[in-house]
Amino acid sequence: MKLFKRALSISSDQQRATSFQDVWGKNLEHFGTATASGSNVNLDTAMQVSAVFACVRIISDNVSTLPLDLYRRNGDLRERFTNVPEWAQFTSADRVGKIDLLSQVTVSILTEGNAFVATYRDSNQKIIGLDVLDPEAVEIKLVGGARMFRLNGGEMLTDREILHIPGMLQPGGMRGMSPIKYARQSIGLSMAATEFGATFFGNGGLPAMTVEVPGELSDVGVSALKRAWNDAHGGTANAHKLAVLTEGAKFTKVSLDPDDAQFLQTREFQVSDITRIFGVPPHLVGDATNSTSWGSGLAAQNTTFIQHTLRPLVERIEAGLNHLLLSEGLPPTVFVKLSMDGLLRGDTQQRLEGYATGLASGFYTVNEVRAWEELPPLPDTAPQEAPQ
Repeated sequence: MKLFKRALSISSDQQRATSFQDVWGKNLEHFGTATASGSNVNLDTAMQVSAVFACVRIISDNVSTLPLDLYRRNGDLRERFTNVPEWAQFTSADRVGKIDLLSQVTVSILTEGNAFVATYRDSNQKIIGLDVLDPEAVEIKLVGGARMFRLNGGEMLTDREILHIPGMLQPGGMRGMSPIKYARQSIGLSMAATEFGATFFGNGGLPAMTVEVPGELSDVGVSALKRAWNDAHGGTANAHKLAVLTEGAKFTKVSLDPDDAQFLQTREFQVSDITRIFGVPPHLVGDATNSTSWGSGLAAQNTTFIQHTLRPLVERIEAGLNHLLLSEGLPPTVFVKLSMDGLLRGDTQQRLEGYATGLASGFYTVNEVRAWEELPPLPDTAPQEAPQ
């Protein structure tokens, strides 16, 4: 335990203000940050792209707010497990809460491709606390056929001390694949388009122009003229102001290059490209350009998002948490469940139709349906036999 704490500690000369890049992007040079668009892509700059931030936010918010319960398999049935370990109750104020823990794990998988969770244990090897670690600070080694972890270059740690939840893995790989690293060219193009737009409107939303002055001007005169023109007409606040030219000067407006005129289309395409990387329907991040805006079109996209994006991620996290249960000596019949029932039941009309079908078929009971709708169970109304 003391050794593990030393591995997590930071010396006094290392304590300083840190950014997202300081904490989660130290080793990106392994993949390279430069892109063909000229933009340097790392975790910090990638999260400044609105589509990337929106995708990571909507996935992490959905996963972190799912109800978490423990169950025990009993044959073909499952029953709620009541002897819940302390760490899974998330009731102590001195530990990371459920939403924060699941959010950090999800963000780590979505950006770095891996989540590493430190497990603090008491003398009986019971888990008393969990912390999500900087994934770039953890090195994975294969020692004697077992995976070991080195934190901040310190001592080797076992999977009882470090829980590893990987994202998508290459065959034979030990670390998950980072979407930010592998999609850096697409993200870099989005960054370049955003920078172009900012520069375009920063210059008054006007294309390039020339001012012809008869005679010759010195370098100082040229600089003074350019500075005076930019001060008077640069920026959107000064756009369309009247320009007065003297001394025979002539203003010539250069036509807008067709490639420049297409930057908005480029930005629109990059939104759909980035949402494709994260498996998020574009309308969920505010882009309904190519989406059906009514009826079952969006509903079908939402269901696809739940089934093909959220469900695999949730099952990865459940598998990791189940590993913690096994490490505490609980039988494999006890498992963690992040319930997605509320997401899958859809809107009010869809839920009511589903409930009606389930009740009529005998799949559901009235009190199960009432529990899903956060209503109290009905009182027992079964007729009682008259006393003899």
